[in-house]
Parts: sequence; structure tokens; C-alpha cells
Amino acid sequence: MITQLYSRSNGDKLSPGNRIGGGGEGDVYSVRENPLLVIKVYNTPPEKDKIKKLQYMASIDDAGLNKVAAWPVDVISDSSNTICGFAMRKLDGFVPLHMLFSPMDRKRLFPDKGYNFLVHVARNLASAFLNIHQLGIVVGDVNEGNILVNKQGMVTLIDCDSFQIKNGNHYHFCEVGITRYTPPEILEKGTFDNVIRTINTDSFSLAILIFQLLFLGRHPFTGVNLTAEDIDEEKAIKTREFAYSLTRQTKKLTPPRNSFELKSLNPGLIDLFHHTFERIETRPEPQLWMQELDVLSKEMIVCTHYKLHSYPRTLGQCPWCRFKDLAGVVYFLDDLYLKTVPELMNIEQFVNGFKLEQLEIRKLPETFVSPNMRAVVIDPKFRALKNLNNLVIGISIGVTICICILFEWYYIATGLIFIGLFNRFSPTKKQLRTELAARKIYFDALTIKFRAVVKQHNNPPEMNKYNQSVKKLTGLIVSFRQLPLEFTNKKKRIEENHYHIHYHTFLQQFEVKDFAIPNFGPAKKLLIAKNGIKTAADVSNLPTMKINGIGPKNQQVLLNWQRHMGGGFTYSPNIEAINRDISHAATEVGVARHLLERDIKDEFKMMSDIRASIITTINGIEQKYQQMGAKVYQAELDYKAFKRLF
Repeated sequence: MITQLYSRSNGDKLSPGNRIGGGGEGDVYSVRENPLLVIKVYNTPPEKDKIKKLQYMASIDDAGLNKVAAWPVDVISDSSNTICGFAMRKLDGFVPLHMLFSPMDRKRLFPDKGYNFLVHVARNLASAFLNIHQLGIVVGDVNEGNILVNKQGMVTLIDCDSFQIKNGNHYHFCEVGITRYTPPEILEKGTFDNVIRTINTDSFSLAILIFQLLFLGRHPFTGVNLTAEDIDEEKAIKTREFAYSLTRQTKKLTPPRNSFELKSLNPGLIDLFHHTFERIETRPEPQLWMQELDVLSKEMIVCTHYKLHSYPRTLGQCPWCRFKDLAGVVYFLDDLYLKTVPELMNIEQFVNGFKLEQLEIRKLPETFVSPNMRAVVIDPKFRALKNLNNLVIGISIGVTICICILFEWYYIATGLIFIGLFNRFSPTKKQLRTELAARKIYFDALTIKFRAVVKQHNNPPEMNKYNQSVKKLTGLIVSFRQLPLEFTNKKKRIEENHYHIHYHTFLQQFEVKDFAIPNFGPAKKLLIAKNGIKTAADVSNLPTMKINGIGPKNQQVLLNWQRHMGGGFTYSPNIEAINRDISHAATEVGVARHLLERDIKDEFKMMSDIRASIITTINGIEQKYQQMGAKVYQAELDYKAFKRLF
């Protein structure tokens, strides 16, 4: 487990965070200290030449390059100062380019994008290659897996450490590649080792990708074989057997059924494809593709029936509608052919009938004051008792002083003791003390009752029950509002399930043992066959399996091969079956709506009843509060007045 890495340029710490992805060569992690960066860490330390290549790449600082490539911006080392990878900018919202080839992937990731978007992406792809080539850099290993695209159609290349870089007179070669994107002159060498790639070789690979975008995943060298000869993609590329050619007199390959036709494009693009795929010398470079794709883009119009159906105005009619009407093949999926659900009408109208009014209780203070109230006049007899008591004490004090004057002053102590005992135990004082205590007891008793009333008002016993009812009703309303989203998700799963069943069935016809897969020989084929991986469809199970000898790199080879086999898939949805399943889902949602409506009505009534009960209770308590508050305040005034008298 990698715990700490360091920047080679400034020594800053770069702590690996979450694993973002990876393959046979290494893994990519987020950087805890910098959310704008990610780091690629190799499984094994790179060799000296690779290190020099990374260091040179990191020294290239070009704004245009950084916009179109996840370029190394720094070399990183581990705690032992061994170079182990590099840092690059983080890409958010990007997906592999091949996601645009599948109609279901397009609908899932780019639901509002039609054919004109594919043209736009193709143009941006050519622009990206132009930016890279202008710096004397050659991509080399071009394939749909190391090119990413976002919802704006912006293109970024990844795995840049495999690019061919020339530093002075020294080449850092690109010694990897995928056959179906490799030009014939390199395929004929039989190796990628020490092969100098050029802008001309890149242009072949770029043209393949542009073709796949414009022809919805189809490969230009895959088609219907008109001969008894075994012609795979590699052989077709080597022999320039362009399946869509409009100029070749004797063709061995023709486009698969229900393919978009090359003649549908503008003449300039048609010429570029012929020039690239049927010649070797001086292929069209990126700027020429950009110019002709701009021409195509300006010719695009939108179908009057489907907004995702855009096509060149020179065709006169929508080719995507023609595929759908004549062959049942759907290249651009929208929701127009899917069942609508009246059960989900008026969702907000129903919910708006149940307003969750906040129940705010005005807190009553525990002290009651009435400025107009006065203490009740004290009974004159208590004043008389107080005066009598004071008179006796005064006489006692006078007698004591006289005795002290006539006799001795030490009699003063005896006098004071007598005065104190009299003041404490005299009948008059006892009557005053008893009255004060009675008033205190009366005031305290009223205070206790009054505070109980305040507590009952400020914290009604039913308030907790009311809050629970509000919480439950809120949850029910949230669930009710989510019914359309729930149905949309159900519909999406149904549609995707039907698509994948068709796709899975298509892939089952390709047995692994019958195909030449680069870097995957007979021994490995036998090994995976023993573990149940026999067809292209079975390859999908690999990521969840553990087969000794079939690591991430081999898995990626097989997944790439599976994707290439799937490039010939066309989708003819069984609309009746899909809508039947959607009808079942709609019924389920309709039942859920009925139950939720019932529960919402019941809970709203319960909540309203509790609320009305609380309001009635606190209104009654507020009247009682006023009455008891006045009594408590009067008792307090009377008690304090008598206490002052006492």
C-alpha cells in the first residue's frame, strides 16, 4: 500500500487518495493535497529511458497541449526517492470515446445528443491531434479507449506516457498499439519496437476514429466478405480493403447490412477517407479533416419527426428514420417510442392539496406581571398587633436602661435577653409570623400550579405525536413526488435490459478460440475456456472472476476484443415487448400511487386532528393562564407587602 509520494520538482507531498482506475501498467489515484491533480503509479519502477521521457514531457508547458491531453505535469517518487509515476490534471465529466458508438450508451450519457454531436466530436478530435502534432509529438497508440469526451464534445487524450516524443535526436518510442488502429506500413513490420511513428501514421489512426464516429461505431475495414478467403481486420488494413470504398473496382468486402452509406457525406470527406485508407503516401492531416467536418456540420438539418435525427440536407430524407422504418434498426434512442403513463399525471396538483403548516406555539413566561394590580390593604388588626409588640419592646428597653442607670450596667445583658425572648415568643409576634407563613404557603402553592399550566401550554403532551405525524407525512409526500423518477428509472432499466439481451445474444456468436487476439495465444484461450469464458459475451464475466495467469492487462485485451466484436451490432428493439414491460411497471407505479394517496390522506387527517386538538387545548390554557397568573401575582404582592410590614 502506497502511503506517501513526493513531487520531483519541488518536493511537495502527494498523498494517494481514492483509486480512480488503472490497467496492466499501473493505477491512477486522486491526490489528497490537490483536487485538481491525479497521479499514475506504475506497478513496477520505470526503466531509465522511460524516466527520461517522463522528465522531458513534464518540462513541456503548453496551454494548447494541456487542453487536449492529460499531460504529465510532474514526475513523482516514493519515500525511497525512486521514481514511480507522474502527476497530471484531473478530468471530471469525461467518458471513453467508444461510449458514443453504442446507441444505449449515447442515450444514457448524452440523452439529448444526435448525429450532429458526433460530427462535432469528430471535428474536436481532429483539432486535438493538430495541437499535439504542432509540437512535434506523435500519439502512436491511438484507440477509442485512451480518448475521452465530455457532454460539450470536448476531447482529451490520456495515457500520454505512451506517446512518441523526440528530445533532440533521441526518440522515446511508442512501442504499443492496437491492430485495428495501426496503419498498414507498421503492421507489415510485425512489431512496434523501435518503430518511428509519424504524423502520417497518426493520420491513419485519426481517420479510423473519425470514421467510427460518423458511422456509429463501424470499422472501415470490417464488412461482409464476398470471397472464400479469410479476411480479418489486420489483413484488410494491410491490403487496403476499405469496405465502404466507392472507387474500388473489385471489392472483397462490402459494408455490413444497415450501415450508414459513405456517399451520404460531403464529397470532401469522401475523398479524405479514400485517400487515407487506400493509399499510404502523405495522408490527409488533421486540419483537412477539420475543414471538411466543418462543411458537413453546416449541412446538417434536424428531422421533423425526431429531434435526435440530424443529417446532411443533401440526402433529402432522414436516413435514421429510413433505417427504423425499413429494417427496425434504431441508431438514436429517445423516449418517443416508449409508453407514456397517465398514472403519473397531476402529481404536484395532488400534493399541493396537503399543506404542512408549521405549528408554532407562543411560549408563555413563567412570571406574570400586571402593572395595574396592587396589594390588598392589610387588616388593621395586624398593624395593631405590630404596634403593640413594638410598644412592649420599647417599654422593655426603657426599663432595662433605667435599671442599668440606677444599679449596674451588667443588667443590660439580662434585659436584652428578655427583650429577645419576648420578641420571639410573644403572642402578638406569633400571630404576625403565622400570617406571613400562611401567605407564603398560599403564594408557593399557586406558583406550582401556575408553572404546571405554563409547562402544559409550552410543551403540549400531543406535540411529540404531532411532530411524528408531520415527519411521516413529509416522507410520504417525498415518496409520492418521486414516483415519476421511480418510473423513469424502471423504464430505463427495462429498456437497457432489452438492449443488453440483444447485445449479449449478438456477442455469443463469436467464440474466443476462432479469433486471432493480439497478445492472447492458444494457451490463454484454453485457460479461460476451462473457466467458462468461451464467447465474446462471456468476457463480461471476467472482472468478477479470478483466473490465475489472467491479470488486469489480459482482461483489458479481452474486453477490447469484445468491444471490437460488438462494433458490428445493430439494435432492432422489440418495441411491443418493451412497452409491455413498461405497462407492467406503470401498473406497479399506479398501485404505489393509490396506496400513497390513501396513506397521505389518512396521515393528513390525523395530523390535522392532532393540530386542532393542540390549538384548542392551548387556547383554553391561555385563558386559565391569565386567571391563575393574576392570582399568583396578587398572592405575591400580598405576601411581599405583609413581609415588609413584618
